[in-house]
Parts: sequence; structure tokens; C-alpha cells
Amino acid sequence: MNDVLHALDNGDVSLLTLLDLSAAFDTIDHNILLQRLEHLYGISGTPLNWFRSYLSNRTQTVIINNKLSQPSMLNFGVPQGSVLGPILFILYTKPLTTLIRQHSISNQSFADDTQLYNSCRPDQIDASVQSMQDCISDVKTWMTANKLKLNDDKTESLLIASNRTHFPNPPPISIHIGNTDIPFSSQA
Repeated sequence: MNDVLHALDNGDVSLLTLLDLSAAFDTIDHNILLQRLEHLYGISGTPLNWFRSYLSNRTQTVIINNKLSQPSMLNFGVPQGSVLGPILFILYTKPLTTLIRQHSISNQSFADDTQLYNSCRPDQIDASVQSMQDCISDVKTWMTANKLKLNDDKTESLLIASNRTHFPNPPPISIHIGNTDIPFSSQA
């Protein structure tokens, strides 16, 4: 919010995209997570084994019409509602920050909520939209490789400008994400 307000004070416009992930906590690949904990964060030995134990041998059952299913092994996912769930998700997706910044896009994340944003002069909005679209395309590719799914239909985007902003050309009305055109919303 502060970055957007600062941009408005400078006469800039901001493009904000709120990414929506499908079943994000349920799709974390344990092997990828354990590799990241070891290689990106230097966790090894007993602490790494503790994480391995925490993630392994988890099962799930379902009750339908008062009948309990057989336990099914969970080879993916981190426990939701736990203290570690959001932290492990953030550690899993940390490489995204580097990828996003390569596009000169800023981001804020908490657990599976990720906001991408950038600000520019009104006459640079088309280039800003293109940068955002290129960034999201790379984010989608990274997510696919890391067993996550960006939900194009639930992703939202806002073009934030002052009432006094004058665009030299009509501003864009949407952002293209995957095979979906996301119209700019007035609120999120």
C-alpha cells in the first residue's frame, strides 16, 4: 500500500496483480522442499531428518455417509493450520522472488498469497503491462516445474491511477494471463 501511495504522490500509476494458486499447500513436493531446505538454506543432518520425518508417513481419510475410507498416503503437501505450513510454503517458493525481480517487478508474499506490482509514468503503462505479463508467464512456468498451479480465472489485477492521471493513449483494460484476459478490477 505504501509503495502504491508513494507512486500516486509522484504522479505515477501502479499495476497490481494478485495471484491465486489452486490448492497451494496440498501440492508441495516433499522431495523438492527437502532439497531446498538443504541446498538453499543449509539445513542438514538432524534438523533435515526432523523435517523429513515431519513430512513423511502422513495419511488422509475421508468420511462419506458415515463411512470411513482407507487411509491414503500423502506424498505431497504441508499441513494446513499448522505453524510450519505457511513457513514451509514460503521457503518452498522463495526462488520466485529472484525470478520476479528479474522482470523489475516488486512482490509481497505471505504463504500462498502473492502480489506483484510495478509503477510507471502514465505514458509507460503499455510497457509496464507487458513486463507484468512476461513475469507472470515465467512465474507460471516455474510453478508448473515445481508442482504448483496458478489459477488464471481467480487471479485479479488492478490499474491504480489518480483521477487526475492523463494517459497519452487510452489505458489498457486488461492483462493477459495464460489463455485468459483478466479485466482490470476497481477493487480486490
